[in-house]
Amino acid sequence: MFVLDTNVAIAIAIGDKRGEFYKEAVQNEDRVISSEFMLAESIHVIRKYVLRDEIEVGDADKWLTTIKSLVDDFYPVKADIREALHESIRLNHSPYDLFFFILARRFGACMLSFDQALVDLCFKEGLSTCTDIPFPA
Repeated sequence: MFVLDTNVAIAIAIGDKRGEFYKEAVQNEDRVISSEFMLAESIHVIRKYVLRDEIEVGDADKWLTTIKSLVDDFYPVKADIREALHESIRLNHSPYDLFFFILARRFGACMLSFDQALVDLCFKEGLSTCTDIPFPA
């Protein structure tokens, strides 16, 4: 099981080299989960691409559809908000990342992220990360 975070989902949606590589891993995984927060964060990133004229509005819809299709189950932010608050204080880490971290810990899932600070936090706390999936140079 993977916990998919926003930066990997965006990379897959835009089809960059890292995204294309990890797309197969995500599609072959039995179950991919994420926080609902990932959708809001994805919209924020997609909006930036549109405003910089890097993509058309129609492509924004396609990206969001692709991102949603990568995840089997989205977990509500509301259910994890207090835990994210307290863990972000305890761990001195971004509460945004904690929504993903909490799911990985709860389900014993492998965190799939390009965010090195999040990967480092997972490693420090004994959680699995998917950084051992070899990425071609």
